[in-house]
Amino acid sequence: MYNVNMKNLNIPPIWTLLAIFFAVILHFVYPFVLFEFRAIDLGVITIGIYLILVTPIWFKRNCTTIIPRRKPTALIVEGPFKLSRNPMYLGMVLVTFGVGMTLGSIQALLPSVWLLLFLKKNYIIPEERKLIEAMGSGAQKYFIETGRWIWFL
Repeated sequence: MYNVNMKNLNIPPIWTLLAIFFAVILHFVYPFVLFEFRAIDLGVITIGIYLILVTPIWFKRNCTTIIPRRKPTALIVEGPFKLSRNPMYLGMVLVTFGVGMTLGSIQALLPSVWLLLFLKKNYIIPEERKLIEAMGSGAQKYFIETGRWIWFL
């Protein structure tokens, strides 16, 4: 019998899929549609998917881990990391937010807010501590110069 280790399922993409699932559920359970932004929502989703797919290239180029909770071996400051310290997480939140926009209801946007806060608390802050431990003042300087989500946030 195949045994699934729950620790292996505790990764950001799984939480992102759960947030999207709950956005859809909330939308259909409480269908309170307020808006339709077809062009904007597809753009937000596209940018999110782009960040999710492009960011791993930079981890590979810099020979450092992409796996949360592992010790980093390099500080990446180029590519999408110039504008965001967490471009992949930003992409996950954007995809979830874009799905909520596609559904057009306020309650469908709530899981994207939850995902943003959840990723920050459970992944981003611990990873930032590890970066400071591994990279010292270089990481601290990067944190001052580059926003956690985008260049000004």
